[in-house]
Amino acid sequence: MLKLTGIQIGQYDSSYTNKDTGEVVNKKRIQVMTVQELKGGKKSVLHDLTIPNDKASKYQGMNGKEVTVDVSYFGQGITFFGI
Repeated sequence: MLKLTGIQIGQYDSSYTNKDTGEVVNKKRIQVMTVQELKGGKKSVLHDLTIPNDKASKYQGMNGKEVTVDVSYFGQGITFFGI
């Protein structure tokens, strides 16, 4: 299992409409800022993660604090999401 650790910047709700069923699906999201070490210094990276609704309360009130999120990924450019 992969873990992503960084500073939580925000938490918000998002939604989309399932094209097959027409159902509106609500998702919870958090934003986590990580620091990537480079040869010439450091680079901040903002990750926008979907998280399971049942885990959203774990991140309530955590803005500005360090969090560790269980994640998986997809895509060639690697897109993380919470699990």
